[in-house]
Amino acid sequence: MRVTNLRWLVLLSAVVAAVSGCSGNTSLTPAPATRSATQTPWLIYVPVTVTPEPVTITPLPTAGLVVEVKTPTRTATRPAVVRTATRPAPTVAPVAAAPTATPAPACSLGSVAKLIFPNDGALRHTKLSGFSPDTFDFQWTPFQAGETDATVGYRIELQSKLGSKVINGDIVDVQHNWFINNGQHYIYDQRRVQNLVSPAGDIYSVTWTVTVIKVTGGFDNTVGKSSGTVTRCGPATGPFTISLQVCGDSGC
Repeated sequence: MRVTNLRWLVLLSAVVAAVSGCSGNTSLTPAPATRSATQTPWLIYVPVTVTPEPVTITPLPTAGLVVEVKTPTRTATRPAVVRTATRPAPTVAPVAAAPTATPAPACSLGSVAKLIFPNDGALRHTKLSGFSPDTFDFQWTPFQAGETDATVGYRIELQSKLGSKVINGDIVDVQHNWFINNGQHYIYDQRRVQNLVSPAGDIYSVTWTVTVIKVTGGFDNTVGKSSGTVTRCGPATGPFTISLQVCGDSGC
């Protein structure tokens, strides 16, 4: 557009110069200095049409919000741990374990063959205080003649009654091997006899039996006791009965 305007201006200047030259050449004699100019200058209007060039508007890039979405490249291999609130269990006081009982030994040795002494219905005497004259010399036939396991022995069970009323009782345990090596008898002393009775002047009925036993511990033959669990190896033999009369200080 600027080039076209320039061309029109140059062309207009040339036309004006040519017109001015033609007007000056009408008379070669210069006009007197005192002559006033009567000729009105020509004004030439040259229509100029300006055609505007098409304007190309280059749109500016539209600014937009670009959201970059990142694709995770790492794959989670550990599963998410969901923690659940758990209530702790109530504290329980430890319970003391009961002692384990030693299993009773199995035994099938049988029974004593027979009771010998004191014979059934024998009479014996005792006192409530002081020296008591009589003892019980228990004798029976052992279940076998020779020695055996040291845990095998005999149990003598006594019970005293006054009429139908039970007054007292006692248990004696002795080892079989000790019994056959001690002349096959056991002496139940005066003090223990006295413990079977109560008032003076009465006659008590004392019954006794003998049973073969087996223990998990051992025997104390001096006091007639055993330790551990006791198993009966057969039925009791007896009973035999002893009539026990309680005498006063002056005698029976």
